[in-house]
Amino acid sequence: MFNDLDRVNSVFYYSILQYRYAQSLGEVLNVGVLLLFPEQRQAVFIHPERLGRIRKLYPKFAEKTIRSYFKGIAARTSQLSKQPEIFANYEEHPRQLIDNEILIRDSSALQFGELKTAVLYTDDLSAISNQFYKLYLSFYDEDGYRTHHDESYLLKEYQKRLRRRLNSSLLRDAFTNPLTIKPEGSSFTYKFPFAWQNGTYNLVKPVSFDLKLESSIHEKATLNFGQFTLLTPYADAHNARFDVLVARPKDRGLYKPYDQAVQLLTDLPHVKIVEEEQLDSYSEKTVEALR
Repeated sequence: MFNDLDRVNSVFYYSILQYRYAQSLGEVLNVGVLLLFPEQRQAVFIHPERLGRIRKLYPKFAEKTIRSYFKGIAARTSQLSKQPEIFANYEEHPRQLIDNEILIRDSSALQFGELKTAVLYTDDLSAISNQFYKLYLSFYDEDGYRTHHDESYLLKEYQKRLRRRLNSSLLRDAFTNPLTIKPEGSSFTYKFPFAWQNGTYNLVKPVSFDLKLESSIHEKATLNFGQFTLLTPYADAHNARFDVLVARPKDRGLYKPYDQAVQLLTDLPHVKIVEEEQLDSYSEKTVEALR
């Protein structure tokens, strides 16, 4: 593909620096953009200065490590722009310029995505950089961000509702000892932060689908489908039910894959789906059983 594009004089390349959080099952966040201008022999790396949004999405993300990468990539692209002869070595394979000279492609959480081609619509490279920042990264500078409804959020909302109705000792006892299950004949273990009984042994697990990619939703649903399938013998033996607290994505365009994910889990035996708007009624039933 690049051999044909290289014969076009008025093009440039760009690649998005993506952050894959280990616990988000492949969910990707755009955290930077690399621009390669082959004719001008220039490389430009742009990234946000404010990372508060990532902290809200993933409180445990390695901010110092990411900032260190930002600094290193910016320094390397600046150096490359002062060594135009290096660009000539990668005229037919611009992706290799990124992999060999800027950031090695491996399994780490921070990687450049697919290399794409765009028409060089102006000679003002700084204007192009500004437009790409606005397109991919400007949301980092916006205010009024809505809290990411991840697993921690779901569990806290559930606990908050229980706290309103239970005395502190009952609530403390309920969440002090999370349950760990190891299916027979398996080396896997699965943890449930809370369990209660009302005829069945109900094991509570938060599963958030408040993600940004359809593929992330599919992968997360498939992973949980496999886990609950492995746990079916346990549920049969202990008259157990898996109560799954779920959050839907903020993006309405992802409602369909979300509904498909929920249906996939609903079709399993011993699985009950509890959506966010059902947390009040579900917590009331929990309290009635605990009392």
